[in-house]
Amino acid sequence: MRKIYLKGIKGGTGATAIVANLACALKKSNTNVIVLDLDPKNDLGLHLGLSWEHNTGWSNYNSLNAALAEFHCDSDGVIFLPFGSEPSRLNELQTVIRDCEQLKVDDNSWLLLDCPAHLDLDHFNLCADDIFLEVVNCDATCHSFIYKRLLKLNQQTNHWQHYFLVNRYNSASELEFDLLQLWQSEVPLLAPLYINKDEVISESTAFRNVAVNCAPYSVANDDFETLAGWLVSRATHND
Repeated sequence: MRKIYLKGIKGGTGATAIVANLACALKKSNTNVIVLDLDPKNDLGLHLGLSWEHNTGWSNYNSLNAALAEFHCDSDGVIFLPFGSEPSRLNELQTVIRDCEQLKVDDNSWLLLDCPAHLDLDHFNLCADDIFLEVVNCDATCHSFIYKRLLKLNQQTNHWQHYFLVNRYNSASELEFDLLQLWQSEVPLLAPLYINKDEVISESTAFRNVAVNCAPYSVANDDFETLAGWLVSRATHND
């Protein structure tokens, strides 16, 4: 099973919307896609058709086997497991990840993990085949966080693939344009693509859906299909 971890380098970068839209884009290849919500905000289901009132998930159970009824399937065939309403401890996060890895699916299946921004990379048992996408926005705060993260990564022996992914990029903003140009020339591990700012993403969430369904000819749809294709190439290269 191919695993992709996504988290914001800080809160509010839009990582959960990326997880949901990416999952649906990957599903177009007729492969199994499972999405695990590790964020106590429990927002992932809002993008994948779950009712606003539903608030239970894996955290409400003692084990994954007991929580099997909480797996849901969206209209695209993406299988997802909400976080739920109970607080969880670090060892519980690691346990549910390990248990999801043992699900009976083929090796080409995808497991996407929506990770909370407040947890550091050290909290995840990353393997050599894993891809970790850290979502950033083109602003001064993320600029500072990127260099702090690079300093820490340089002090570690990283076996996984780590990339910074720019989200909500507004090419009309001179500041964002300049920051992106700077990052592309000086920041290692920057993904060679970015997700443009598109109102379609916010509008689709209001309908409990994803941009790739609500606006198939939108910029957002093109961006997520490009991201899915790039990740497939990275996973294949690593096999």
